Amino acid sequence: MMRISSNTSKRGFTLVEAMVAMSILSLAVTGPLLIAQKGLGSAIYSRDQITAIYLAQEAVEYVRNVRDSNRLSDSPWLGQFSSCKTTDLSPQNACQIDAHVIDFDDLSGDAIQTCTVGSCEPLSIYQDPGSGDFFYGYGTGANWQPTKFTRTVTIDDRKSPKEAAVSVTVSWNTGLYAPAQSFSVKEYLFDF
Repeated sequence: MMRISSNTSKRGFTLVEAMVAMSILSLAVTGPLLIAQKGLGSAIYSRDQITAIYLAQEAVEYVRNVRDSNRLSDSPWLGQFSSCKTTDLSPQNACQIDAHVIDFDDLSGDAIQTCTVGSCEPLSIYQDPGSGDFFYGYGTGANWQPTKFTRTVTIDDRKSPKEAAVSVTVSWNTGLYAPAQSFSVKEYLFDF
């Protein structure tokens, strides 16, 4: 009689062993991908926050330069910003400043636009074809592209006729499943 023998040394992987191996492999790949995704999100948020800080400081510097220019020409120290001033009757007065208009003696028209808090329009960005530099402002046309940043400027000079609190808020939406972000700066200017 012949005996049939089975060779157990030539066995393959079982279904359970294959599933355990695939689970370990997927965990090993998912961890680094999640870390990379979080790092990318943090980098985008940091870039936007730095841009917002620079845009807020640019508006404060613009108001300061207008004040200095008015002082040199014996004009009222914040005369151009009357529409931006907060009053007891109009606490929502605000304006948007187009800082790429640098003629501080002729600020009629496009440099300072009136808006109310919460309704100012978003900034646009322009890249100079010659130098490659970027400029933020409220320009229109083919070279101006809309951004996600909105800048609101308010001036409160109710405490003293020689002191004004300049508040600038830059808000933006990151688009990364996060709520709208904002950055505010307040600086006190004096009529020296």
